[in-house]
Formats: sequence, structure tokens, C-alpha cells
Amino acid sequence: MIELNQVVRIGKLVKPHGVNGEMVLTVPESLDWTQELDCLVCSMDGILVPFWIESLRPKTDTTVLVKFEGYDSVEATTRFIGMTVYMSREFVAQDESGMPSWSSFIDWKVVDEETGPLGVISAVDDSTPNILFLVRDGERERIIPANDEWITGIDRNSCTLSFNLPQGLAEL
Repeated sequence: MIELNQVVRIGKLVKPHGVNGEMVLTVPESLDWTQELDCLVCSMDGILVPFWIESLRPKTDTTVLVKFEGYDSVEATTRFIGMTVYMSREFVAQDESGMPSWSSFIDWKVVDEETGPLGVISAVDDSTPNILFLVRDGERERIIPANDEWITGIDRNSCTLSFNLPQGLAEL
């Protein structure tokens, strides 16, 4: 059985593409794969299920066309539309220091050492040199800089990012 700590959320299947079973997968612009993938994992009724890739090709900086083996029509793929898609952590590119890409922390919990739990990372804004996490806790949203000097812990088993944020930042 695939566990959430073994995979990284990479996007969402948003619509069919053409009539032969391809689907549009939205991905973060910063997503960089280290090698060819043989499968992607979809969350189906709370269970992570692998699907073998027949084809995978970029469309834009933030969309990829994917076709799963055995799904050869629009009708066969409609069940996937809206599903969250994951890939194995082993395929996530790392920077020179061995740190995973910032987008690999989507769906991770954020905890501040002083304030406590802050929510879950729902998006990463990497459009500027200052990377930002959008952290949601119910209806409340916070923007937290992904400053590696403030990150005090990365727990892959519980998918938790621990911070020591400057005074007052967690309350914004």
C-alpha cells in the first residue's frame, strides 16, 4: 500500500485532451523531474492508487499531457478529472544541497515552534526569488516565506515542516 509520506503532490487532472485518453495535468512551474516516470499515483476515495503511464509530454510550463495505460477514450478518463496526482519522492529533483524542490512540500503540515500548528501548505509561489508558501488552516490563509534559515525541521514520516518564525509573522 502506498503511503502519503512516500509520494509528493504534483498537481491535478483538470480535463480530457483530445479523444484518445490524454488528460491535462496542471503542475507547478518549478516542477523538475530527475528521470522518466513509469507511473503516477492518484488519490481515489482516500486511497493512493498507481497508474502506469503510456505517454507524458509537456504542453506549457504549468501543464502536462498524460495518458494512462488502458484508458483510451474520453469516457474512460472522465473518472480521473479533478483528482490530485502524486509521484514517488525518488523522482523529485533536488538542488545542489540535496534539498527537494519547494513544490514537493505541498500538502505538508506547518508548525511554528512558538505558535504551534499553522495549517497545511496548499500552494508555492516561486515566481520571484523569494519563495512563498500559501498555508491554509480552514478559512484562514497565511503567506510564509520559504526561508531555509527559519526551517528547523523536516519530518518526512509525518509530512511536517517545522519553523522558528520571527515574532509576529505567524499571526499575520
